[in-house]
Formats: sequence, structure tokens, C-alpha cells
Amino acid sequence: MGPRSTKQKPKVQQERRPASKKMPPGLPALKSWFVRSNLLLTEKQYKKLWQYHTLLREKNAAYDLTRIYQFDSMVQKHYIDSILPVGLLGGRLPSPLLDIGTGAGLPGIPLKIVRPDTHIILSEGRHRRVHFLHEVIEALDLEGIEIHEGKIYASYDRPAAGVITRAVEPIASTLARVRRCLVPGGRAIFMKGPNCDPEIREGLARFPGDYTLTQNLSYKIPHSPHRRRLVVFERLQGDNA
Repeated sequence: MGPRSTKQKPKVQQERRPASKKMPPGLPALKSWFVRSNLLLTEKQYKKLWQYHTLLREKNAAYDLTRIYQFDSMVQKHYIDSILPVGLLGGRLPSPLLDIGTGAGLPGIPLKIVRPDTHIILSEGRHRRVHFLHEVIEALDLEGIEIHEGKIYASYDRPAAGVITRAVEPIASTLARVRRCLVPGGRAIFMKGPNCDPEIREGLARFPGDYTLTQNLSYKIPHSPHRRRLVVFERLQGDNA
């Protein structure tokens, strides 16, 4: 048997796909995120969202508005996350819609931008954030939106067709606070994390004659690992006292 050849077979060079260039923060990048997430807005709506983002970045240090600073994360976790429920709710929002614990205007401001016909009430108890919300409403020239400065207590009785919240407060606590203001047939919309089943059970157990569970949808923020739950309770014809 002759000596083994030391000549190696030539390696087949695999074609490498060019790395995609990351778009710098800006209006085109914001639009790209929405298009990739199958959320198609008008040019005017994109521009208003970009105005809102710019104000949020400019005023964040002074008003303590958000702990999320990276552009892509802000677009995904703030703006896209706020707008996704519109599609999950069939494209329509109850009006007037009370945004409880809105903070920097989330989800209320993005929802107002994409659904300008919905009357929105932003509820926020921290004065600095209330000041910021006034600045946003004026700068974006938003109409049909107002601010309730303070928390929503059980005594709050201004009629609302819906309430929405991203706050971490337990579902049952929020249901207790909106019993008087939520009209029969009105919806309490909760934007929750994936592990909220105990909260749902508690809400149903505490208010069996006041609310019924109408939606409990699991979903993800597109192009991210972040899981969400959209939980909707409907107000029954119960005692509003």
C-alpha cells in the first residue's frame, strides 16, 4: 500500500450573505419597525409618533418618564406594544377610553395617534409626568384627548365606555376602582405579562355579578421574545354603587 496522500481536498466556500446594516435611529427606522410588524400607518401618523419619541427622549431626564433608552427597544416595547391591542380588539376602541396610570402617555398617546376618532382620558398622578403630557398634546396638536391629574379611585364616576392599562396593579384592584365609571357593556382592557392567570381568577371570583371575561389572548411583540396577554373584562348590568 503506497503512502497516503497529504493533499487535502479543496474546501467548498459557502456563500456568505451580506450582513444587513442596522438603520440609525430616525423616522425611517421607526417606519421600518412598524412595517416589519405588519402595522401600517399613514405618513402623518408616523411623523406624530416620531415627534412623540423625540419629546420622550428630550424630556426623559427631567421628568423621569422611562427606564428604556435604546431606540429599538423603545419602538418595540413602547409604541408597537401600545398599538398592537387595536388589531386584537378588531380594529375598534371603546370611546371615551380611560387610560389608567398612563405615565408618559402609554398606551394612550400612541392609541390616540392611530385612532384619532377615539376620545381618550389620560389618568396620571405624578405632576411632572402630567406636565409632560400637556406638552405632548400641544406639540402634536392632538384633539379629543384630556388629562385627569390624579389617581382613579372607586369614587370616580365619570362614564367611560372602556378603560385600558399597562400598569402592574392586580386586575381585581383595577376592576374595583372602575365599577362606578365603566358603563354596562363597557370593557376593561388589561395589557399584561404572560403569567397573569391568578389575577384573572381573582378578578372573576371577586366580581361574579359585575364582570365577565370576554377575551384572554396570548401574543408576542413581533420580532422579539417578549410575550404578552390581552385580557378583557366586560361590565355587566350590575350595581354601580
